[in-house]
Amino acid sequence: MKTTGKKLLALLLSVLMLAAVLCGCGGQNSSSSPASDCSAAGPVDGTYTGTAEGFGGEVSVTVTIEGGAITAVDAAGDSETATIGGAALPELAQAILDAQSPDIDGVAGATVTSTAVMAAAKDALTQAGMSFEETAEPTGEDEEVTTDVLVIGMGASGTMAALSAAEAGAQVLGVESTGVLGGMGNAAQGMFAIGTSLQEERYGDDLGSDEEYWYEKIMDQGNQLANAQLVRTFVSEAKNTVEYLLDKGVNVYLSKTAQQIAHFDETIIYHRWNNADPFTYLGQSLEENGVEIRYNTTATSLLTDDSGAVTGAVCTKEDGSTLTVHAGSVIVATGSFAGNEEMMRETLGDKVYDTVSVIGGNDGSGLQMMYDVGAAKGKLLTMNHGVGTKTADITSEQLTLNTPVLWVNQLGQRFMNEDLLKDTVEFSSAVLAQGGYAFTIVDQATVDRWTDMTQENTGTWVHYWDRFGIVDENGDPTVYHAPIDPEVFAADFEALTASGDGKVCQTLDEAAEFIGCDPDTLKETVERYNTYVETGVDEEFFKSAESLVYAASEAPYYVTKGYNAVLGALGGVDVTSELQVVDENMQPITGLYATGNNCSGISVAAYVNVEGVGLGFALTSGRLAGTHAAEAALAG
Repeated sequence: MKTTGKKLLALLLSVLMLAAVLCGCGGQNSSSSPASDCSAAGPVDGTYTGTAEGFGGEVSVTVTIEGGAITAVDAAGDSETATIGGAALPELAQAILDAQSPDIDGVAGATVTSTAVMAAAKDALTQAGMSFEETAEPTGEDEEVTTDVLVIGMGASGTMAALSAAEAGAQVLGVESTGVLGGMGNAAQGMFAIGTSLQEERYGDDLGSDEEYWYEKIMDQGNQLANAQLVRTFVSEAKNTVEYLLDKGVNVYLSKTAQQIAHFDETIIYHRWNNADPFTYLGQSLEENGVEIRYNTTATSLLTDDSGAVTGAVCTKEDGSTLTVHAGSVIVATGSFAGNEEMMRETLGDKVYDTVSVIGGNDGSGLQMMYDVGAAKGKLLTMNHGVGTKTADITSEQLTLNTPVLWVNQLGQRFMNEDLLKDTVEFSSAVLAQGGYAFTIVDQATVDRWTDMTQENTGTWVHYWDRFGIVDENGDPTVYHAPIDPEVFAADFEALTASGDGKVCQTLDEAAEFIGCDPDTLKETVERYNTYVETGVDEEFFKSAESLVYAASEAPYYVTKGYNAVLGALGGVDVTSELQVVDENMQPITGLYATGNNCSGISVAAYVNVEGVGLGFALTSGRLAGTHAAEAALAG
């Protein structure tokens, strides 16, 4: 779930107040509302691009005008959620073309993206010479309701919280700022859990791991700074969440293999969604248990009584009217702060923030509401998860940035054991520590090997599972990558060069100039690394012999610039093991609970690199918070 809060509200109201109506389009009729008036002058033929802020970042709309009519519309937004906003973009573009106007109906479930596309289209058409008349701000009727449990944010954790609270006997109301149930849970792949019936079916009595192992693993990764009670509760309760989902008809299954090479020697703990929409089944359970959901409704502040107990929230509905909810317990499940630039800059630092690729998310308004009523501020972290270029549709990126080749920083020096690529979090964090970006260098011999289409594979592993279709004798994916077509590779580097994310360099001096480092330093680095490849022994960072495969000794040199990817943000408020929010004196705040990425205490030093911990904690914390909040509300 991604609540957009005040930022979304301001954008939505501005678009509604300035409802764009295209007119004068070569005599074509506009399908805009009757209240809109056309300007006398028609648009000027040409191609125009407008932009607006979408769910994950900037959305652009390019409009072509010919003969006074709109003849083509293209909407783009690389940062929009692929299955929600991204999927809505072509539909919205076609609707604008059909209507000959930016004044269209949005796509259900993609409210933020729809609003941004309409605003960007209006921007483009204004450039074309169109004028638009302001319409009156829509108003609705203010409303005041009472419930046992209010859930703010109906993403993965909020859905679980609402359902478990209702099953505990509470009357439940959920408010969701978008029009879709499940939020980012729809895009998640799977969750952590141990001791499940699915593992018992595969492993029998010998699961190969136990609660002690995983508790200690998570605590050790956080240097014992994590909330031990919360970690212990999560590790023991995650299995019950899997059984809960199975009981609701969500066909969770145990992954066949670990998702990252670094975890191949561990018992499989990754429980994946089935191919069907899991929230279809959970939505049916919500309906069966009488949970009311107010979509396109954004909570703006929490209500408290004289003792400081949280007693409800004030919300803004889609039509601009106010919904005031009085509740015995309130669960904040809005997600964290990846969409809040100020908080992200504070967490990453200005220079790094301007460098890394940030997948947009919540604006942190849910956290701010809790801070305003005295919640303790927990550790804020970014979810570092991989490295990539900022150039779209580059196939060779999977090789140049996901194979254990030579990596250097801005100084032209190695900075890590490239075997770290076996774990997304670890190598992503290593690149982040270099300022958010780094460079890979491969030579012509390596490229020839990668592009030799007569080979079955190119000899070493690529990060994650095989992304190029190589399978073993049983039809299972392997970790070895297939060769890439040489024409594709060449075209990719042309695109990388044009964008500034890569370059084919004839000499190491030219490579140093591209990197921005001292040429002698880079030459020394490459010479030492080539020696390690030749001897099979990395004396600097102890890279394994199996990964010392690709030297950088034969010009030209192919250099790729990779940026750290930030998938989201973690943490915000401190909670008890029952998910009740505490104040700065570690005292529980009556009536206030938090879930998922709103909570600090699981990942504290860095994002815990246990497969599925993000979704696992979201679902488990939601289930537990719902039960505890209901019990407190019903106890009065």
